[in-house]
Amino acid sequence: MARIPQSQLDLFIATASDISPKSHQDLMARNWFSLSKRKRTKPIEHSFGNNWVKITGSDKHGIATIFDNDVFIFLIAQYIHAINQGADVAKMSKRFQFTGYEFFQFIGKEKYGGKGYADLWKSLQRLHTTFVETNIRLGTTNTNHSFNWLSEIKQIHDGAAHRGYEIVIPEWIFESITNKKMVLTLDDDYFKIRGGLERWLYLFARKTSGWQSGGWSEGIESIYRKSASTGTLSEFKRKMKNIATKNTLLGYSVELVEDRGKRQNQNGLYFLRKNQLVEMIAAEKPASSRRGAKQWR
Repeated sequence: MARIPQSQLDLFIATASDISPKSHQDLMARNWFSLSKRKRTKPIEHSFGNNWVKITGSDKHGIATIFDNDVFIFLIAQYIHAINQGADVAKMSKRFQFTGYEFFQFIGKEKYGGKGYADLWKSLQRLHTTFVETNIRLGTTNTNHSFNWLSEIKQIHDGAAHRGYEIVIPEWIFESITNKKMVLTLDDDYFKIRGGLERWLYLFARKTSGWQSGGWSEGIESIYRKSASTGTLSEFKRKMKNIATKNTLLGYSVELVEDRGKRQNQNGLYFLRKNQLVEMIAAEKPASSRRGAKQWR
């Protein structure tokens, strides 16, 4: 079973049927990963108020992808499960051990073989060589902070047999999970989302709209900047129109809206949880609540 090398080994159960996937909230409101499986070396940069983030990757491996982020979703779920089962947080470690089988079972990957293990190791390498510089969520002080997604990675072989992996996660992620519980539960079908943009858009909707009866609306240009997409704004708008038309985003309905306030005819997106009660309450509200009710930039 997936484990932290401390005293709570029996508390860690890696099956997705028992544990829902979970993501760190700070990694959902803006995209910190490449949306494509193709190697990206162009830095990801976000600036919001007095806070900023810059993410770079090595020339060899490129920036970690949103599919590599599955590793974080997997381990966060294990930490939270252990805490919910009464594990002693003081005895937990940033060092996390798991097997490929446990990881693949959790994300619902039935066929993997040697290529699956090789691809997982490449994911760990990208996470290890992706460098993040930021000044956000560092306690009460505004101190510049730099780290790699994984400070250490290791895979263990016993002859021809693959015995597992060992990784070390950043201190701030570890502390915010174990002490502040800065996580949100994701829909069980998250790993079935094939497109990188669709994956991040779901995470964005889950963080911003959540289960609010009022949903969440925001300008497309703002969402485009937060997505860190390498495509043009025009391409992004076409993709958003297609997603809204098909209305297939996991867990959320997506609607194209316009702001008729200070910024005339600015296109935006409105997200609402696909839930009978939430949709019923939202239907009773005026249509104007869908435009500019939350954020338009």
